[in-house]
Amino acid sequence: MSNVTLSDLKFVKPSTVKSWFDQGANFAVVDVRDSDFAGGHIRGCWHYPANEFPSKLAEIRSRLEEKEVENVVFHCALSQVRGPKAALLFLRFLEDQPDDHKNVNVYVLEGGFTRWARKFGEDASVTEGFASDIWNE
Repeated sequence: MSNVTLSDLKFVKPSTVKSWFDQGANFAVVDVRDSDFAGGHIRGCWHYPANEFPSKLAEIRSRLEEKEVENVVFHCALSQVRGPKAALLFLRFLEDQPDDHKNVNVYVLEGGFTRWARKFGEDASVTEGFASDIWNE
């Protein structure tokens, strides 16, 4: 049984993730929104809808290893349920792997895509497919 709990989750501010883009940092963003993925997403994110996510843990780990990613950020619309749950599932999955698979920092995007959209939705350098009519209401 895993020792990882919700209190172990680390949150990261949208401005920090934006700075990683600006610095050319090696990181990944995993978006677990379902139909609410429509209307924009963080540039280069990996879309793993929450309903499919549990079956994709090994695939995500492999992608992170292949790209030698140091930081991975999970999020949903508000990062209150789906995003934190996905991060927790991934942390528990990593805990069950050999030690050489644990060298990635796992974060949850504070405020989810909703906060991201308010701050950086119009910035095409970090947001793709942004529909202002959906997010600027």
